[in-house]
Amino acid sequence: MSGDNQFNVRLGKILSPNGTGRFVSFAGQVRRAAQRSSRSSGGRVKKQGAVAEQYFSRRVIVKVHLVKMGAYGKDAQRHHLDYIQRDSAAREGETGLLYSRDDIMLDSDEFHERGIDDRHQFRVIVSPEDGKELGDLRTYTRNVMAQMERDLGTKLDWVAANHYDTANPHSHVVIRGITDKGSTLIIPRDYISHGMREAAEQVATLELGPTTQIDVAKKLALSVRHDRFTSIDRDLLAKAQNQIVDLSKLPLDGSDWSQRFEKWRMEHLSSLGLAEKVGFGKWRLDDNLERTLRRMGDRGDILKAYHRAMSRAKLDRSLDREPIYDAAAKLAQPITGRVIEKGVLDDVNDRSYIVLDTLQGEALFVETGREANLAQIERGMVVTAGPQTYAPKASDITIADIASKRGGIYSPSFHEMSDPGAREEFIKAHVRRLEAMRRIGHAERNADGSWNVPKDYLKRAARYEKSRSFGNPVKLDIRSRAPLAELTQTMGKTWLDTELMSDNFEGDASGFGKEVEVLKTQRQRFLLSQKLINRTSGVTLNTLDALEKHDLNAAGKALSEQLNKPYKAAPDSGRISGVYREAIHRPSGKYAVIEKSKKFTLVPWRDTMDRNLGKSISGVMKGQTISWTLTKARGQSIT
Repeated sequence: MSGDNQFNVRLGKILSPNGTGRFVSFAGQVRRAAQRSSRSSGGRVKKQGAVAEQYFSRRVIVKVHLVKMGAYGKDAQRHHLDYIQRDSAAREGETGLLYSRDDIMLDSDEFHERGIDDRHQFRVIVSPEDGKELGDLRTYTRNVMAQMERDLGTKLDWVAANHYDTANPHSHVVIRGITDKGSTLIIPRDYISHGMREAAEQVATLELGPTTQIDVAKKLALSVRHDRFTSIDRDLLAKAQNQIVDLSKLPLDGSDWSQRFEKWRMEHLSSLGLAEKVGFGKWRLDDNLERTLRRMGDRGDILKAYHRAMSRAKLDRSLDREPIYDAAAKLAQPITGRVIEKGVLDDVNDRSYIVLDTLQGEALFVETGREANLAQIERGMVVTAGPQTYAPKASDITIADIASKRGGIYSPSFHEMSDPGAREEFIKAHVRRLEAMRRIGHAERNADGSWNVPKDYLKRAARYEKSRSFGNPVKLDIRSRAPLAELTQTMGKTWLDTELMSDNFEGDASGFGKEVEVLKTQRQRFLLSQKLINRTSGVTLNTLDALEKHDLNAAGKALSEQLNKPYKAAPDSGRISGVYREAIHRPSGKYAVIEKSKKFTLVPWRDTMDRNLGKSISGVMKGQTISWTLTKARGQSIT
């Protein structure tokens, strides 16, 4: 062509030919056509007496999280922007920077201010499997975002940062929830589920070229004997039925070449004690296969993070045993210590950790699951980490109790007869729970709206909760938010007081344990000077009640000036009602501010309350527990 008639070909949106209107990317159409061709020919295409290779797109992991920009969302997004541009995730010797379509930004303030009134924003992680081969991850990410703009038909306002602190370099992208026309950006569910990944794979394939069957086979061959969780293991778990994998039959779709790798992998897993041969071509997988392999593969990264934390804190602790705490071990016991480090072990798979300087004189690495689990935890706090209890929910216990009295049948009408005071929405919550259990085969819905509940329903519910626990492997309890040295003369109920009352110290005479013993002595002297204890009785429950009451009175006095209302202490028993305004942290713990028209009170905070911020609630005090109910919404118990 001559230079006088230049033109650019631009493909528009391609819709599925089946009439559903679903978005189908060009790369996806090509890949599916190639797969159909390979299946019809047994995976091979002969041409002129030779065998043509199969070609595959480059694989990319794309994860998307929608953030609602409410009061909490704005702060959370501010912290997220700070997190993704941190220097520790950049290349060695470089500074962590945000970049956009055309610019490199030194900080995120301008972007955050632009999007502060957005209804929502999107957090995206783009992790190419072959990220190390991409010469410039910044250019790759910009090309992916340009493809997304073409697919969605709008310019996007976004920033990104590249992370090189894991095995696979990846990009974090934050997209404002607004189009170039100023309207709210709505990304179709199918595009989030498939289209983004296909766009990223298309760009990676154009950049590096397609990968061949031989390349895939080489990667699989190298991973056969890896002592970590691999893509072969993921496929084996997907094929397993009741933990049994059957590889006795040759597949008819041309994938027999990959099955050979699966058989070799099963032999290696058997040598590790993670699989057992139970018949010709059949193996039983260990129940903890994935967790065990992930821990084995992560050990190097864990030890690096552990030693960085120890170096940063300038701590020297004995290493008489493995410095990795395993909450899932059979004999695992809770551990208490001071947080010397918190961080993200793998942000693609959302895995976080803390390092605790424990009472026993050792420092231990604790994997804590999702990063959100550490939102309330900071360095210097005293925390107890322990095994999770995968107990059935309170709704499961109610369902099982009603069904046991009705011949194994649960229905809303039976529930109402059993508990005449139950609200309609409260009963509907139990029905929704049964619907979730039905989808995994743990309950059966009848035509009349009732439910068949199996006799072992509670055991099934416990197994179901355990299966969902991957992102929450340990139970974390904050014992003290403030440094312990500040608590020795605090007029409030502190962790030091509960330790003095228990008089059952199991710590070590060195390290953090020794420090706690010194602080307990100082705390005891202060309580004696204030005549809150005597030398014979020591700290009692009455002492704790008196300290908490003094703390809440001081907090109520300070809040009274802000709210211009008098503070009234919560009753020991009886009904409490009002609007949940905010939560405050005190030495005695975390408390909710319950406000009425002419006064307010403070009550112990519960984690389920935050979803009801600004709403009217009422509750009944019963000893140390409070049962809350939304005034104009569903009932719920918060104990």
